[in-house]
Amino acid sequence: MGKRLLSAAVGIALLVTVLFVSDDYQYAFNAVVGLLAALSVWEVFSVAHEKHNTLLLWASMAFAAFVPFTDVPAVRPYAGIVLFCWVVLLLAIMLAQKGTVTLPDVTLTFMLVMLVPYAFSMLVLLRDLGLSGYGGLVKRDGVFLLLLALGGAWLADSGAYFIGRFFGKHKLAPTISPKKTVEGFVGGVAANMLLLWAMGTVYQTWLSAGGVVNMPLLLLYGFVAAFLGTLGDLSASYVKRACHVKDFGNIMPGHGGVLDRFDSILLVAPFLYLLVVTLQPVWPLVIR
Repeated sequence: MGKRLLSAAVGIALLVTVLFVSDDYQYAFNAVVGLLAALSVWEVFSVAHEKHNTLLLWASMAFAAFVPFTDVPAVRPYAGIVLFCWVVLLLAIMLAQKGTVTLPDVTLTFMLVMLVPYAFSMLVLLRDLGLSGYGGLVKRDGVFLLLLALGGAWLADSGAYFIGRFFGKHKLAPTISPKKTVEGFVGGVAANMLLLWAMGTVYQTWLSAGGVVNMPLLLLYGFVAAFLGTLGDLSASYVKRACHVKDFGNIMPGHGGVLDRFDSILLVAPFLYLLVVTLQPVWPLVIR
């Protein structure tokens, strides 16, 4: 548990540092997200035993690192071209190496290499909603939305971990993730809603510079995010079990690989982005 807490503390410190740096260097955060996405793709290829396909590996890592920059005005016109080239390369390698590359391998690679970087890029898009002034949001609101995306996944996960550790009795998904319990899941939902409410209160009271947080919508987000985070976590566990590995990697002591820490964000961040983009004009999360 000590390594787990230490890694989490280091990760939070790095996140805060990057957010402060990005005040002066806007695309520093994009670069960090791109690096995480590329490392995640490396982990996907590792567990799928496809690292021997060097060309596809490096092309997929480059594609993953590129995705968080696709909303940059100078890059946006080329996003579709890059995606098309990567898909063509994937299909060409499948046909050229049909004896060693199976259709399930290609399917898994395509699904995860598409899902992971685009899910990560939602963190950038959430931050950029504040920079663009969407629905009246200001710069600090974008950072708040980014922290809500991370919190909506990690707070539920942490709550489920600790509550399940001490009170868990009934297995939630024993054939996929034997350590997860129903009690832990329920505790994670409650912890998510409570702690996100606390985050909203702190932001509204001391940091928002006049913004008012829509607490009912924030609690609704926390409730749904706990379910989506668990779905993402269990889906990642299913992939690992199917590939006969315990973790995606070991880059983060106590947590495993990048995907082991960010798997619950893969659905939570896109959900929050869609929630804000859809509702901010009519039922804003941050009211100004």
